Amino acid sequence: MKISLIRILVLFGLALGLAACSSDTDNAPAPSSYRDVGPWETGVTTMMLADRMVEVWYPVTPGDEGDREQDAYYIRDALPDVVNALLPEDVNPPFVTDAYRDAPASKAGPFPLVLFAHGYASYRNQSTFLTTHLASWGFVVASVDYLERGLAAALGVQPDPMIEDTELTRMVVALLASENEREGGLLQGRVATDRIAITGHSAGGGTAIRFGGEPDVVTYIPMSAGVSSDSTVTLPDRPSLWITGSIDTVVEPERSADAFAEASAPARFVSIENMGHLGPSDICAIGDSGGGVVQIALDAGLQLPENLVRLGTDGCQADALPVEDGWPTIRHFVTAQLRLAFGIDEEPVGLSQDVAEYLPEATFTYEESL
Repeated sequence: MKISLIRILVLFGLALGLAACSSDTDNAPAPSSYRDVGPWETGVTTMMLADRMVEVWYPVTPGDEGDREQDAYYIRDALPDVVNALLPEDVNPPFVTDAYRDAPASKAGPFPLVLFAHGYASYRNQSTFLTTHLASWGFVVASVDYLERGLAAALGVQPDPMIEDTELTRMVVALLASENEREGGLLQGRVATDRIAITGHSAGGGTAIRFGGEPDVVTYIPMSAGVSSDSTVTLPDRPSLWITGSIDTVVEPERSADAFAEASAPARFVSIENMGHLGPSDICAIGDSGGGVVQIALDAGLQLPENLVRLGTDGCQADALPVEDGWPTIRHFVTAQLRLAFGIDEEPVGLSQDVAEYLPEATFTYEESL
């Protein structure tokens, strides 16, 4: 079994009884960047909340995943039956993630809770490249299906009743708090919900902004998101990190830059060159031709609304930065921001332009207001 050097160092620290804080990730020596997998393996489980599902990723002690295979999800599971019936039965490519289904959670918790909010016409698993990574660095990450703006809703199938996004997000926190107390549960004693963080993509970035002012939120991280000039939304008085792609035509990078400029200090801004709207997601990496279910539907000859095609392919085009090349940069900055906000790192790690030498796959610009 292959275990990274940093995992060996953490396990050695555990053996010596060096744990002192809320979780043993606090004792891991800080690397130069957080681009690579952390000291933990990642587990994943699915929970129910009202009429929808919540995907939860969490730290697993290396070796405790046993002989489980890495978990995979199928994007067609997010489609309504009427649309699924129009697609060829044999077209359903899996996306294999870096997590193990229902592996035992590490006993080193409780671990801080991070919420992830998906975008419009999307689904809870859309950014497992990031959610699994965060769990490997000692966070519990929860992502609910915002059915009101999900893939089925974009195709005309709305949930009943409708739940407002910030209310639904608070329900997720309550669910994880309950699971932390549930006797014999997979996550009993593993989730700290007194201080939380939220990140989100596109419309989910809007959820992160609206929820970011909650009293228990330590930081909010919108990706491919901004605030329009006519918006009445007040940016939270919390630390923030804004991530955008320079060729995003869905949420123009200027909108993210303008929001960053208005955000309360400390605020940070990362613009990744030649990255499109879907860069902070798995979507462009799904299927033989990329583009996820939208491209699958187009390849099958289905007619889709023009706005949905644009939304579902921006960043997947051949001349855009391959999404896999942008992921290390996103992983690093989100992880670094979270670790600083939760006090795991006493000083910023790689929150500067200097970290570019460790992230050669993509070119980016970094700004901050402190």
